[in-house]
Amino acid sequence: MSSLRALALAALCAVVLSLTVTACSAPAAPAPDAPQYTPASTSTLAGRWIVSDSYNSPDQPYLQFEHDGTWKGSDGCNNATGTWSMDTAGVLTTTSGPQTRIYCDGAQLPLYLIDSASARYDGTNLTLVGHDGKELVTLHHPTSTQTPVPQGTQVAVGLWTGVENGRQRLLQLSLANDGTVTGNDGCNDFTSTWRFAEDGSISFSKLAITTRTCEGVVTWLSGASSAVLDGTTMVIRSQYGAQLGTLTYHGEPTSN
Repeated sequence: MSSLRALALAALCAVVLSLTVTACSAPAAPAPDAPQYTPASTSTLAGRWIVSDSYNSPDQPYLQFEHDGTWKGSDGCNNATGTWSMDTAGVLTTTSGPQTRIYCDGAQLPLYLIDSASARYDGTNLTLVGHDGKELVTLHHPTSTQTPVPQGTQVAVGLWTGVENGRQRLLQLSLANDGTVTGNDGCNDFTSTWRFAEDGSISFSKLAITTRTCEGVVTWLSGASSAVLDGTTMVIRSQYGAQLGTLTYHGEPTSN
């Protein structure tokens, strides 16, 4: 009888010990409100991303990832472009071209992107993570009310002019309904084409320009790559996003 009691006691101790070990080794359940991040992928990263805050800057800061492995973005004043790639673990590799360093109120999104080592996606928000594991910035896709919508060719079509600082040379830029551009930078005539970009700005193709030499003339208009409309003022920008100068709207050209 004592042997049976000893065996029963030993079995009971084994069961208790097993339950104790199981309870101690069970993983803790995640907090119910904790965001369940997953590594971003090439499909979830593609598109346009913005921050929740708005800024008093010429542009609203954004990053845009294209499916061809290129990206573009702005901190509010300075535009930047580059390339990107991502592996299955969400590790992000980027390059960036030169950009201007104009100071204004904005968010350093291109800089955050270059400093990122990986990206996480929770189904709504994209979080860029630095090499030290710290979160750099959280972004989301713009809603329809946050995306500038071009208002039609009538906003830009017509003659835009300016006067070179300190001189009486007239600068002219004429945009036509068919997407063609003609103009004069104070020295040389040029032609090009134009279109509305996704952010509502105007994008110019490379200018075809004459090669006259005009002493003392600063031909900044010939460096036009894009433009931002502000009522009757057109802000001309270089390919790197630097502001080159402004032109004033003079209405649609009259037919002869």
